[in-house]
Amino acid sequence: MVQKIIGIVGRIGAGKDTVAEYIARKYRYAVVAFRDAVKDATEKEGLEATRANMQAVSKKYRDRYGAGYFTGIILKKIDQNGPKVIVKEMRTDGDVLPLKKTFPGMKIILVHADAEKRFERMFARGRPGDPQTLEEFEKQEKREEELGYTQALEYADFTVKNDGTLGELYEKIDKLFKTTEYDE
Repeated sequence: MVQKIIGIVGRIGAGKDTVAEYIARKYRYAVVAFRDAVKDATEKEGLEATRANMQAVSKKYRDRYGAGYFTGIILKKIDQNGPKVIVKEMRTDGDVLPLKKTFPGMKIILVHADAEKRFERMFARGRPGDPQTLEEFEKQEKREEELGYTQALEYADFTVKNDGTLGELYEKIDKLFKTTEYDE
């Protein structure tokens, strides 16, 4: 059986979780997330799973064990979750390239929204560690770029602009699925 693997990438606050949840629900995909693997490693280090701690642990493990360390964990989770899997939160070349090599038919969807809209969403959702001011948001964006966490965006096969309502976003996803073999 051919596995259908979809990667979801995007900047913070773009709507990656919303897109993944919709595809999972409507098209019956399982979801695995790099964040979960990094969170587990952070907690094993005895640290609270804040964004800053998770970034530090992610860098530490990638430096110590190789760029693809977390990808190895994700590959196991894909195998455990069946033929249709969404992979969220790929950030670096070390996340994307081994998956593309293992699953040559993998497609990556970039969820895009402008910076102002992303900040508004992050502020509204109120997750611990999310920036509270536009200045904090811009610093966080810069830090993620410096850590190479935007490399995965370059591998997108499709872009979904998330600049309207949820209904409009869902329509864009459905249209994309109608033009690919991933809706079966």
